[in-house]
Amino acid sequence: MNIKRTVALACGCLALTMPATGLAAGYSLVVNGQVSPKGAIVVGGETYVPLSALNLLGVNSSLKGSTLTLGAAASAITAPGGANQRASVEGCIGEPLFNGVWRLTVNGVRPISRYNGQQQGYAVKLAWKNGTQKTIDALNTGFKSLTLAMADGNTLTSENVQSLSSKSLPQAAGLTLELPFYADSEATAAGLSQPSKLLVEIDPKVVGSGSLSQGVGYTTPSPSFRVRLDCQK
Repeated sequence: MNIKRTVALACGCLALTMPATGLAAGYSLVVNGQVSPKGAIVVGGETYVPLSALNLLGVNSSLKGSTLTLGAAASAITAPGGANQRASVEGCIGEPLFNGVWRLTVNGVRPISRYNGQQQGYAVKLAWKNGTQKTIDALNTGFKSLTLAMADGNTLTSENVQSLSSKSLPQAAGLTLELPFYADSEATAAGLSQPSKLLVEIDPKVVGSGSLSQGVGYTTPSPSFRVRLDCQK
């Protein structure tokens, strides 16, 4: 009877079952200049990369039953942070991320409250830095939204997001912010779920359409950020 081993290739979403002797070698993996937390493996003489690496390259994916679909047919998007989440530059707390224009590092998340504890939420501390040679702001480079995705599938938004989106930053300048994300009173009364991901949606088509973004460009077709809040670098 063959002994079998399951190797997870894409954050638990895709698995490959093989004989224990089939795993021959592994490689560290660099995607768009960033070291991937998951490496490549060699099985039966073929090299396999994790699905998360393909997502960073703009290859959409969806898994339904036993069928994995790649490319345009898999472009349907569900709830932010869901199973068919959009491709993004992804990392953990404390990990610097770069999409060719902006550098983002999430440095921590903590619970907060206001109105004598009647409204609860989370504060996310982050660093946002201009990685180009021009003075730019987030709105004119395609920034669309900043969302805190919770473990139960709900999402929170921040009332102070304009402090990031509208601030003009010269070359190499940056901001250090602690943005509050509050739940409504009903969610607070029922018990607030743990934060799972910070999602920063960016539309690359906006770059170059205005004077503040002329001459800059993203180095990935999917420049949005997705920061996992359950891991730390």
